[in-house]
Amino acid sequence: MSDIHIWDSHVHLFPPEIYRNWDKYAGKDETFALLTKKSPNGKGTEEAWVDYEEALAIADESGVYGLCMQGWYWNDEGLMRLHNDYMAEAIEKHPDRLKAFISVNPKFGWGALSEIERCENKGFCGIGELGPGGNGYDFEDPDFHAVLEMAETLDIPVNIHCGEAVGHFYAGKDTTSLSPLAQIISNHPDLKLILAHLGGGLPFYEMNRHMFGKFSNVRYDMAANPLLYNIRVLRAVIDLVGEDRLLFGSDFPLLLYPSRTRKADMSLFLEDIRENAGFSDEEYRKIMSSNFLSFVR
Repeated sequence: MSDIHIWDSHVHLFPPEIYRNWDKYAGKDETFALLTKKSPNGKGTEEAWVDYEEALAIADESGVYGLCMQGWYWNDEGLMRLHNDYMAEAIEKHPDRLKAFISVNPKFGWGALSEIERCENKGFCGIGELGPGGNGYDFEDPDFHAVLEMAETLDIPVNIHCGEAVGHFYAGKDTTSLSPLAQIISNHPDLKLILAHLGGGLPFYEMNRHMFGKFSNVRYDMAANPLLYNIRVLRAVIDLVGEDRLLFGSDFPLLLYPSRTRKADMSLFLEDIRENAGFSDEEYRKIMSSNFLSFVR
């Protein structure tokens, strides 16, 4: 399968200015501080830091062709714009191998909508990753709906962080109820959604007889899967919704196998997928590449 151009649909690449001066910027944004704080004992899950050139070098070593940068759940408008400017620089320099989703907080109101317009004009291909828990809204919030309506008008997808309803507690876990998403999906059949982290378990509820067949414009990414689920869950999702709607995404450079390496890495998750996910060759081709490329422009 060496001819496949693998695309990682979910990576987070921060401006070096932010992570080199972490204390300064963590002081400006509590959510960023909570989710990226280094463990005092050097154990557990944590964020690694790389710039976009370093990320592409690691991708080359691992056999990954393209990376789609997701934004962040900033609560500071200046940091939102700083992050978007960095991603705009990246996609301008590497247009064939890098894509970007717009970092935005719906609670910024008109500021959020104008930022979407600004970045869409710079070639960004989606909005997200939206983090309701980190920004203090839920899926019934009017500001959130305004962002969805703009995405629908622009015909670009929205990536939404979805927390699993059942499981262990961890710092920054998003416990926002996912139940309104079903009605949103039903009311907006043309809205393109990517529900991160396997949609927090939402694929199972597609089997509800009142929801069946209404999720055709929804995709699920597998970001951070090794930290949340057994690799066999990917086969289960395919059996529920089909191989056309699952996207490879890692949450790179988050450490997915922290007991095995403390450095930014792509190869371990890819190895786990190849050896243990049970994909056919055709499923692998779609999930690792063409599903994402056909969903974004």
